Amino acid sequence: MSEKIIGDLIGAKPIAEAINTTVSKTFEGIEGFLSRVCAPALEEIGLLFKDQIRHWRLTNILRILEKAQGKLEYEDEKLQIKAHPRVALSILDNGSLNDDDEIQEMWAGLFASSCTKDGQDDENLIFVDLLKQLTTVEAKILKYCCQKGRKILHKNGLITADSLEITCEELFELTEIKDIHRLDRELDHLRSLELIGHGFGGGGFSTEDEDLVADITPTALALNLFIKAQGFNDEPLKYWNGDVISYEELETERKRIEREKWEENNKENSKASA
Repeated sequence: MSEKIIGDLIGAKPIAEAINTTVSKTFEGIEGFLSRVCAPALEEIGLLFKDQIRHWRLTNILRILEKAQGKLEYEDEKLQIKAHPRVALSILDNGSLNDDDEIQEMWAGLFASSCTKDGQDDENLIFVDLLKQLTTVEAKILKYCCQKGRKILHKNGLITADSLEITCEELFELTEIKDIHRLDRELDHLRSLELIGHGFGGGGFSTEDEDLVADITPTALALNLFIKAQGFNDEPLKYWNGDVISYEELETERKRIEREKWEENNKENSKASA
């Protein structure tokens, strides 16, 4: 019995036709956009249309491109920017393997931030390599720590993040994972990618900490990955805007806190000796 007849008997043919119609309509919505931004990627997608086995990957690619299109600004109703083919194809190839909506948003942002006026910028290859290694749990932790952590502007213009910790219970709620051993592995992996950690040997849980409070301080690399994955392609300071404290202000704040603790300890010692 032929595959065509089998498909008709089990009712798969109408489903397949409906899927193909939906995919085709989605493609029509982004075809013009992609032809302007990266023609080689358009050719690659055309090949996927002929391969029914890779239909799932094609659907993921189209979703990413739809999201990316919405993140880009237009000039005179025409897109005046392009993506380096090497970067665009790498993003679509790796992004096609993930159907999680939040991670697809990150791939879309990375595609959008890869678009420049001359189309020659290949910097985002760094972030492609990082993003493709993230699990859905790690992506949630990364998003949380980059948004939550306070940013520090140093004298040389670089931006880092202030120390950030999270309790085990907060991690359970954030990730919807209750397995402490899995969370420990996820944090270890983020640390191995140099995306979290405050100081030498920092990042994740400490075996000496009975309360299981994790260090999730985002590194400078993590902050830049996050920004790029939002579709932003400008100076980091402009993205964080008012959510930044200067290093000098931070030092003043720390000294004030230390002085207040010292004064409080002195008061307690005076009461105890009275």
